[in-house]
Amino acid sequence: MAIDRNQRKANYILTTKDTSPEARAFMASNPKYAYEYAYFVMNGRFPEGEKMIARDAWFSYQYAHRVLNGKFPEGEKAIVTDMQCTFQYARDVLKEKFPAGEKTIATNAYYSYLYARDVLRWRFRKGEKAIAAYPYYAKLYQDFLRDNKIT
Repeated sequence: MAIDRNQRKANYILTTKDTSPEARAFMASNPKYAYEYAYFVMNGRFPEGEKMIARDAWFSYQYAHRVLNGKFPEGEKAIVTDMQCTFQYARDVLKEKFPAGEKTIATNAYYSYLYARDVLRWRFRKGEKAIAAYPYYAKLYQDFLRDNKIT
């Protein structure tokens, strides 16, 4: 598998930890490159790359979780487009409910169950329709409610 010219350039910048203005501008031009630059080179925020990172759900979640160790409001619009990222952002970053993402989570039985169990630690009414459609998750959900005396 061939690596394209841009990926090769990004890899070079990352391995040499180049902080020149040219390197920063290049790395800010792509969500993946911007996140990797923040994580591997800056070891912290990369303001020039945040607008680009905010375009991608996965890299917005990763940036919030691994770089900022906290909320990334600019990336939440992208995060809520992906149910896995939405759930993980609520669980790993916010460590509390994420109302803006509940509509996305509620479309999937697996993530609805996990959101109820691991984030809300309470019933997730919005996701109960999706959960009920899958007997396996319905049983897990009912067991969770029963074991925690949730009515």
